[in-house]
Amino acid sequence: MSTNLPETVADGRAVLPAPSRVVDDLARDLTQAAAAVRAVSRGARGGGDVAVAAYTAVVCTGRSTARALEEAAAWCRQAPEAEVHSLAWARVPGHRDDVFEYRVTLAVSFPDHETGEHAGDTHHAPR
Repeated sequence: MSTNLPETVADGRAVLPAPSRVVDDLARDLTQAAAAVRAVSRGARGGGDVAVAAYTAVVCTGRSTARALEEAAAWCRQAPEAEVHSLAWARVPGHRDDVFEYRVTLAVSFPDHETGEHAGDTHHAPR
């Protein structure tokens, strides 16, 4: 259970409030995805395909490389149904000029509730 959201127990469907940051991020992501689709349609060329995917981004931050990776591993253990499609690594300025934070950003998707299938590309071993 996230410490950022209140725990709610209710009969029937429960609606949890979304922090305004999550709503703003979603609106920004949809706007960016729409811009990416417009760019693809303007510059269409033959000989290849371009797909625009809006995966969920999970950002795990730590004070060290090891801590950021530990946070990412802990998140993956808490969400075993998540399919990790890619990850990005960044060292960013911290709360002081001489301090850095380390971020692992995971692009993930979850299985479709009706089919159980994951959307998007995943790596598969040769058969």
